[in-house]
Amino acid sequence: MTGALSLPSLPAALRVWRRNLRVFSKIWRGALLPLFFDPLFYLVAMGFGLGTYIAHINGVPYREFIAPGLCASAVMWAASFEMAWNAFFKMEETRLYDSILATPIEVEDLVTGELLWAGTRAVIYGTTFLIVISAFGLVESGWAAAMPPFLLLGGLCFATIGLAYTSLIPKMDYFTFYFTLFITPMFLFGGIFFPYDKLPEWAQVVAWFTPLYHLVLVCRELATGPDAAAVAGNAAWLAVLTALLFSVPVVALRRRLVA
Repeated sequence: MTGALSLPSLPAALRVWRRNLRVFSKIWRGALLPLFFDPLFYLVAMGFGLGTYIAHINGVPYREFIAPGLCASAVMWAASFEMAWNAFFKMEETRLYDSILATPIEVEDLVTGELLWAGTRAVIYGTTFLIVISAFGLVESGWAAAMPPFLLLGGLCFATIGLAYTSLIPKMDYFTFYFTLFITPMFLFGGIFFPYDKLPEWAQVVAWFTPLYHLVLVCRELATGPDAAAVAGNAAWLAVLTALLFSVPVVALRRRLVA
């Protein structure tokens, strides 16, 4: 193996993806429900609780305002958990990554396969929640049917960030900082529960640099009647960030597992 970055092999990456899919097919009931119920509880508590006091935001009923954002949050949590504890366990506890790299699969193939799987899992969670909010009558536009590809893009973005962090930390204890100081603040202040147009300008700037903010805007646009330019612009931001960060876990895992 060389130190230079190279393009991943899609067939090799898909072998890693299929391995994860086979494992998930055996544990999906226990794995799916906990993360699925989290946004559902927020929908009931905020949408049907607080929503009785807040009628509309920017002309949109409050329940319909937060529901698409919770789809985005389901994507964030699913991809983040997969590329945090699950990835670290495979890397350090079971040494599964070492076993995979003992085959013709290269580090960039392994990273691509793991990211594709995390993105797939995120789509499963996000789409399931989309079906639920549609059943509640909280989706106004038929364009919401186009949401899954954007959920995949968001899942890949959060997966890349998560694997980059995981590949750099020495022990699991550091995930406390990741979720407490990065993921949870994004969930609370990522535009799910209130708009940013009334906040100070500096808060709007900070929000713009967070991936959940852009994914929430994409999901909300598609669920309420899309502004094509807004959807394309926010999706492009997620794609660019994913591409820019892809090399981080590749380089870090190569140093950690191969050097």
